[in-house]
Parts: sequence; structure tokens; C-alpha cells
Amino acid sequence: IPDLTDAEHLELELEVGTRILKQAARANGWEPAEVEGVLIGTSGPVSLDYVEQISRRAGIPEKSLTVSVHKACDGSMGALHLALNPKLAGPGQLNVAEELAGKKVLVGGIEGLSRFTSHAKDKNALQLFGNGAGVIGIIPGETIKLMVGKSFENFDEEGLLQVRMYYPHSKEMIPGKSLLEVYEEAPNRVRVAGMMHEPADGLPIVMAGLMGMVKLFVRSGVQVVTEVFQEYSALMDKVGTPERSIDMGIVHHANYKINLLKAKQLLKEGIQYPMPWLLNDFGNVSAASCMIAFLRQLPQIKPGDHVMFDGFGAGTYYDVMAVSMG
Repeated sequence: IPDLTDAEHLELELEVGTRILKQAARANGWEPAEVEGVLIGTSGPVSLDYVEQISRRAGIPEKSLTVSVHKACDGSMGALHLALNPKLAGPGQLNVAEELAGKKVLVGGIEGLSRFTSHAKDKNALQLFGNGAGVIGIIPGETIKLMVGKSFENFDEEGLLQVRMYYPHSKEMIPGKSLLEVYEEAPNRVRVAGMMHEPADGLPIVMAGLMGMVKLFVRSGVQVVTEVFQEYSALMDKVGTPERSIDMGIVHHANYKINLLKAKQLLKEGIQYPMPWLLNDFGNVSAASCMIAFLRQLPQIKPGDHVMFDGFGAGTYYDVMAVSMG
């Protein structure tokens, strides 16, 4: 990995982000000037105004809503959920889903993980994590419609996956209060920051081995997916189509053992649908993985298909949603 200066890292990641926003807009037949919202998940932003900077460089209007989501590997799914589910807004907070309904929006994950994982002492982190980016264009409520969804958090008390926070957070833990802090830093500028169990001595990441990751994510992950699937099935019964089921699952690519064990446990609950794995292609690219997986499967997805998005990440955070493709 090249040993870049801070200024070189910044310029490189700004260029990558700018290019992908431009290309994502044009892949949808939009000009950047038409985009009214940009929501990006990123685990460790290279600058606190990263999303604003790449949006500006890409030619997206200053008045457009930009949202930075820091929920580790769950970042892009947290961003997509915010864009689709009006129930996620807390009291006094901007309702992102209501603000963006019917508008042209870019949503995704952009990760320059090597900038900080290269300084880790954890061999699993050095081998597992990689850089990646995936951004899609949506018109919430039209091209993609939320049917049911759930956002869940469960603090990693044991420190099975410790991650340094490269973004503002009070680090306060108050019983009954969310681990997420939402900052409306300026008009149309929002940051969603997730509390992490941070490593000692300023290290970027410390993992309790791959089986530790299984322990951390599988039980809660299966629980959240099961609850959302049950809500989805109840909705299908209600609308008179009990035979409908999920056509495809887009699941965060954490590690192969987690993914296989989740599928096995879900099968015990009577839940089964196609879940294509792409780990052999690009490893764990954190917040970018679900978006890349979705884009790779997009040619096989038809209008009207029902897709289950299943995001999860350190902290721990989960965003699971069943959507209908427009």
C-alpha cells in the first residue's frame, strides 16, 4: 500500500468520490445538477465534509441535501433506510425520507479503508478489509418502495470488533438513549454518527478473530431479518398475495462463515431466498459491499421484484428492509 501523505489521501478519495457520483447520476440518465440528495455511508471519513466536497465537485447543487452516515459496514444500508423510511426520524430531526420522496437521490457507500487499516496490528483486519465504492440512483417511493423495515442497535460491550471513530460523537452512553447521534450541521447538511467500542492506544481496528465476528453478528442479525420477514409476510397476507415471497436478498459481505451461518439459521426459521455471495471478488469493503452486490445483481432484478436488503456493522448496527422495485 503506498505511503501517502494526508493531503494525498484527501485528494485521492475526493477524486474517487466525485467520479462515482458523476457516473452514478449519468447511469440513471440524470445530470448531476438534477440530483437533490446524496446519502453516503463511510466508516472513517477522510474529511468531515467529505460528502459535501464530492457533491460540490460533481456539480450537484449546493442546496441539495447531503447526509453522511457512519455506522461502519451498515453505512450504505443505513443511508438507504433513511431515504425510504419516514419512521426513522426522531423528535425534532429532519425527516430525510419525507424530504426526499419523489426526488432524484444518490445513495451508497464509499470506503478508503486502507488509509487507516494499513496501520492496524490486527492480521485479520489487514487480510479482510479492502477499498470499494458503490452508489445507486433512486427516486424514493417510485423506483424503489419500502414495504417494511427495521433499524436495530446493540452495543458491542465485549469489544469483539473495536473500531476507532474518525467523526464527532459525544461517547456518552445513557440507558434508553440511542447510540446514534444526529447532527444537523448546516441547512441541508446532516451527519448520523454511530457509537463504537473503540480500541485502546488509538489503534484503528481490533478484531476478536473471525469466529468472534460470527458471535457478534449472527444471533442479532438472524433476529432482525426474521422480524422483518414476518412483517413482510403479514403484509402480503393483508394485500391478498400470501404466495409472494422475497425474490432476492442483498446481504452485507462480512465474512463467509457469518453469511453461511446466517442462511442456515434463517432456514431453520423457514426463511429462504437467493442470497448471492461475492466475497471471492472483493472481500469485505464495509459500507460499499451491499451496493456493489446490488449493482452486480441488478440485470437479474425485474420491476415489481421484492428485494430484502440486509445490512449490519460494528457498533453494532442493523438495517434490514424489504422493498419493491419500481
